[in-house]
Amino acid sequence: MKVIVDAERQAAKIIDDAMVDAAAIRKRIDSLILDQHQQMLSEAKKEAAAIAARAEEEGKLEAERSEKESVGMLSDLVAKASAKKDATVEKLVTIIMRVEK
Repeated sequence: MKVIVDAERQAAKIIDDAMVDAAAIRKRIDSLILDQHQQMLSEAKKEAAAIAARAEEEGKLEAERSEKESVGMLSDLVAKASAKKDATVEKLVTIIMRVEK
């Protein structure tokens, strides 16, 4: 009978020790999962910041390109208007001369 009681005590101690070990392992795993989650979150934030910076830079470059294109178009329009100025003045002078006759 004593052997059975000792075996049961020993089994209970082994079970308790195993539960303590399992709790410690679970705690380490939870800590590792939390660390990994925080690392992934940090990497995602860095990547998002890099994407935002690239988008901002691309936006600035596009704005500069559009500005240069607009200045070029305006210069072309001014040049065309200047080229037609003499012909327009001549037509107006001709019309005025006809009206005065």
